[in-house]
Amino acid sequence: MLVGGADQEQGILAQDLIQYKTSIQEAIANGVFFLLICGAYQLFGKYYKDVDGNLISGLEIFDYYTEAIHDRKQRCIGNIVIETKLNDKKTKVIGFENHGGQTFNVSTPFGNVLLGNGNKFGDTQEGFFMNNVIATYLHGPLLSKNPELTDYIIKYCLDRKYNEDIILEPLNDEFENKCREQLLN
Repeated sequence: MLVGGADQEQGILAQDLIQYKTSIQEAIANGVFFLLICGAYQLFGKYYKDVDGNLISGLEIFDYYTEAIHDRKQRCIGNIVIETKLNDKKTKVIGFENHGGQTFNVSTPFGNVLLGNGNKFGDTQEGFFMNNVIATYLHGPLLSKNPELTDYIIKYCLDRKYNEDIILEPLNDEFENKCREQLLN
């Protein structure tokens, strides 16, 4: 899992990550799972343009790009719910978004926005999704609020490690699901 930060930190992280670009590309091609939150989501794209117009080069692993709105007070912030498909099953994913960057040219979104903004103000789509890459603006606690998403990631990683279709013993998610019901209401 990778996360991001404010613009200055994004620039520092981008400079550091660029030296690992080839290794990261190989890892993705070999099926290693990546969960990219907020700034990390942005850095795996072509570039991030900050509020002052400065361009922070991304890793260019994916074709999307992000541009910040010039007004620092304007942000996509608040609770967000998306609907996505995990293992061919529709599920709602709950999170909290807080980003000024507006992400464009996303070929395969993580999900459709039911509540909130998504990739940009008023967007109908949120994040980026491949089998082994989830990039999203949904902050947390993302995994504890979404046991089906957590199970998807765990199962994906176990299947890859053991090269077989692992059947997970179900856990009692009653408490988590009651909490989700409250949040969804």
